[in-house]
Amino acid sequence: MVPYSQMIISGIALQNFRLHKNYFLKFTQKTTVVIGANAIGKTSIIEAVNLIATGNSFRAGKIDEMILFDEELSRVKGVIFDKEANLDSEIPTDEIEVILTRGVVNGKRTQHRLFSVNGVRRRKKDAIGKFHTVVFRPEDMRLIEGSPSRRRNYLNNVLSLMYSQYAIALKNYDQTLIRRNKLLQQVRERKQSKSVLQYWNLSLVKNGMILQKYRKEFLETFSGVEFPVKFTVEYDPSIISEDRIEQYLNNEISAGHTLIGPHKDDLIVFLEKNNRKLRLDAYGSRGQQRLGVLWLKFCELEYLKNQSELNTLLLLDDILSELDDDSKALALSVLENYQSVVTTTEPAVLEDIRQATDNIEVIYL
Repeated sequence: MVPYSQMIISGIALQNFRLHKNYFLKFTQKTTVVIGANAIGKTSIIEAVNLIATGNSFRAGKIDEMILFDEELSRVKGVIFDKEANLDSEIPTDEIEVILTRGVVNGKRTQHRLFSVNGVRRRKKDAIGKFHTVVFRPEDMRLIEGSPSRRRNYLNNVLSLMYSQYAIALKNYDQTLIRRNKLLQQVRERKQSKSVLQYWNLSLVKNGMILQKYRKEFLETFSGVEFPVKFTVEYDPSIISEDRIEQYLNNEISAGHTLIGPHKDDLIVFLEKNNRKLRLDAYGSRGQQRLGVLWLKFCELEYLKNQSELNTLLLLDDILSELDDDSKALALSVLENYQSVVTTTEPAVLEDIRQATDNIEVIYL
């Protein structure tokens, strides 16, 4: 086993989680490679590790989706080590458990998510956040050429877990946006006067300005990230202020929804080559776009390393087959720096991983 100083999580247990009735995985090496066919539960392992870190799923629309069919609840338990713990000890720092339910257990109503640390029930905010995760999935390959909402989610996922102020502002902004849009429709239909919008306008501006401040500062750090190919990013905010709310108000009433604000923000990635800037979403090749996504993930890793005292776990979910040889080598180059879980359908990928790191454990599903 590698030294505990290089480990974040030493084991994870799944009960009735997705396809896994009862499954336990012990992490004994810095890099764990899970090999198996499609639809056998590889991604579920990565999802469960991320659940321990964040309390959320990166792919489930509803909690029910994570519970094995015909079961009332599922459990995910992770054994983690703290950065400041006695690393020579076999005793883990924390045992974190997440219980997921359909809302009813044994005929009694209950919460959909329950958290505990070392067997003691905790609130979500007190149970999670022991370490960071960076997840790289095939779906992320569309981060650059996909919809702006994908890129906003990229920003929100990182910043919500890093900063409670951002998470609170995002929740308030989304709730305000829903309420304000309903009122805009009612004002348009002459069922309400403009005055009902005043409170919601102020709330939208207050929380929207917080979101845009954090987003701007986050993206500004990308310029300092070393990468073999020169990429740059530009923040394209839909600026929100009291003046702009007033400026657009009549148009918003006519449209029946909010036209400006962080829910319209975007980021644009450029490839710099031969003293020219190529807009990657519009003019980049498929290979260049995928390399640009990899750069964004590198920037996320660097940001977490520089801005947080917590360790980061790298989760690569079947993305190596999506990359060309050069991009694959780049993706694997970070394995020496982070505890990682890598899933793949291709045993041949093992040779590529072994060239990047010697600390490998292979699990076959």
